Parts: sequence; structure tokens; C-alpha cells
Amino acid sequence: MKKLMFLSLASIFLLHSCKESDQTYLDLQNTQSSTTLTINDSWIRKADFRFSRSYSVGFSINGKGYIGTGASDGEALNDFWEYDPISDSWTQKADFAGIARTGAVGFSISNKGYIGTGYNGYSPDEYLKDFWEYSPVTNCWTKKANFKGNGRISAVGLSIGDKGYIGTGRNSTSVNTDFWEYNPKTNSWLQKAEFPGRARSEATAFTISDKGYVGTGYTGSNYEDLTDFWEYNPATDSWTRKADFAGGERSTATSFSVDGFGYIGTGLNHSGKFFKDFWAYNPLTNTWVQKADFAGEVRTAATGFSIGNKGYVGLGDDNNKDLWQFSED
Repeated sequence: MKKLMFLSLASIFLLHSCKESDQTYLDLQNTQSSTTLTINDSWIRKADFRFSRSYSVGFSINGKGYIGTGASDGEALNDFWEYDPISDSWTQKADFAGIARTGAVGFSISNKGYIGTGYNGYSPDEYLKDFWEYSPVTNCWTKKANFKGNGRISAVGLSIGDKGYIGTGRNSTSVNTDFWEYNPKTNSWLQKAEFPGRARSEATAFTISDKGYVGTGYTGSNYEDLTDFWEYNPATDSWTRKADFAGGERSTATSFSVDGFGYIGTGLNHSGKFFKDFWAYNPLTNTWVQKADFAGEVRTAATGFSIGNKGYVGLGDDNNKDLWQFSED
């Protein structure tokens, strides 16, 4: 772990030495949106994560959830954990092979996971652009081609089909709108159509079917929080503005997608308001519907992922390690 100085929000193939671990932790534009609370949603508390943290990466592979990196008590982290929803338990896996970091991005493609970018708190490489692949079969990390944009923190990452995407985010000199596609078959990056909204960091993103969605976040230097929401179509390499997020201006929200719907909730705005509301986006009607509030405490920079027809949200500021499962009964 590396102590953070401050917190804010050439293809190389190196096989990292793998370490198996048997540590298992078991514990308990714009259409009108509906604002009617749906009462048949449920949040169920699941086994707590081992340590509290925020700004961590989360994704799922083959029925398991994975969480790693992030920060806790001023320390950047590189540990990596697997969640099994059947046994409701956590198992520590091989540490992320890059340097410890917070505010990285992660996504999964097929049966592999990917983590890259982020912030480590030390000059000259505090804003990172390295990129790594994780295999749950071998429990090993492999270094892949560096992200081709500039190093950054609090970007968005998502996968659509057999490609991965990273965009937005910021570093000490810029707030970004560039958008890049990663092809794991060729281990290469290709710049795609620029994100058309305002430059931002701490936005959130998810995938529904063959489209990607990016929204919320804040502009950077003037701390203006945003509600705009955009759809990316990789087939045409084009962006379309959709109905603004109905929950109001915010950043550091968390999200996931389940059964053809996208979900966004929690986070904060820079007027000092913290949130625990949750909203569902229907891409067929381009509308937002408010769902049952997140059942944990209000928080920022939580981690979200989905497994099957369930969503999971947990961790985040301040010092949270709880995990909650969401479903629509």
C-alpha cells in the first residue's frame, strides 16, 4: 500500500508472479421521468467486505463479483477480492499487479477482468495509464498495452460486447472528454468519437445490451455537478443525448445494469448534499423511475456491479465496508 500525498477524487507482456490465497471472509433529449417510488424493490445486506474503502474498482466474471484497489485512511490499495453470491463470502485473490492506486477504472470482457488508470499519490507518475488483465482461472495478472490517453483519475470504464472503453476523468492539468476503445484480441487502443458532453470526472457508466451509457459527474475546477446522460453506439461510433438523470446534479455516484435497465444512485453534490436515492433507466422509453432508496448509509465513491439479475452496491466514504444486494421482486 502507498500513502497518498493527497486524495481527490509499448505493449508489454509481463506475467506477474501469482499468489494463491485461501483467505475466505464470511459474514453476515429529455423526456419527463416518473418520480413515483417503486415499493416492490428490495435491498438485502450481504457479507461485509473485509476492509472499508472508497474509489475502488468493481466488476463481475462468470457469476462472481470482484473488488480491488481504492483508498482507505489515506492509503492507496492494491488488494483484490472475489465475492461468491452463493456462499455469500469473500476470498482474497492475487493482489493487483500494478502499483497501489485509487480512482482507477475496471470492467470485464468475456472471462477476464481489466483494471487501469487511477492515481497513486507520488510524482512523477501520480496519474497513471498502465493497464492490466486478470484471469480468474489462473489467478494471475498480465500487463497489457498502456492506455493511450493521458494518465487520469476518476474516468469511466465499461465494456460493450468484446471491447472495453475508457473516457472522461482528470489529472492535474486537464479534464477530459476523449474516449478510447480497447481490443483484447489485438491488445490495442483506438480513439473513438469524443464524449460530447462537458469535460468531467467522477461520472458513472454502465452497459445495456449493445450500447454504453455515461452521465453525471462534475466539471472540475468550478465544481459544477451535472445531470446530463448520454448513449454511445459502438456500431456507428456516435453519441446521443438521452433524458437527463432524474435524481439531480451529483458526482461520485455508483451504477450497474440488470435485465435491460440501468441503475444510478448514491453520491454527492458540491453544495454539500449526500444521497442514498436510487433510480432506474429504461432505454426503450428513455425514462427514469425512482426505486427504493439504497438501504445503507448515504455515501460517495461506492462500488457497484451486477451478477445475474441482482445488483450489488457497497463500500465508499466514509469508512464503509457493507455490501447490499438489490433486486426487483
